[in-house]
Amino acid sequence: MRKLLISLVMIAALGAGGAFAQSGYWAGVSSGWPGAQLHFGVENVVAGLDVRGNLGFAYFGSYLEVGASVLYDLGLDTGVVPLDVYVGGGPGFGFVFGGVGGFVTSLEAFAGAEYRLSDLGLPEGGVFLELGPKIVITPVFTFVPAARLGFNWHF
Repeated sequence: MRKLLISLVMIAALGAGGAFAQSGYWAGVSSGWPGAQLHFGVENVVAGLDVRGNLGFAYFGSYLEVGASVLYDLGLDTGVVPLDVYVGGGPGFGFVFGGVGGFVTSLEAFAGAEYRLSDLGLPEGGVFLELGPKIVITPVFTFVPAARLGFNWHF
């Protein structure tokens, strides 16, 4: 039984390694409301789902946040304009420095679209726009509008 379990774990590990080897990566920067973010993502981690790590700060106050998002490509036909339309969301964990201070937990949901710059001779580049609410859970339950415009570099 032990050998079977070890064999299954090895097969799963090798399969996951192969999935990551076939995936693309991207890094990006965005600005909007409530602040700016740096992003790093991996495409097709699981069946068409992309995963993105976020590091951001708010413009007002001393607030730093780390989060993760899952993105799902909707595969919409946008006609003449080649847009990748997606939905996504995920948790965020932040800390307010100075003043009151404290730990913040939140959930974010968004819809977005990315325009790849292939027509301009920069196939690695992409400009994106995301809109959606951010739900702050602690310390006070509230909704915050979120919007960001950014640039991704795919490699």
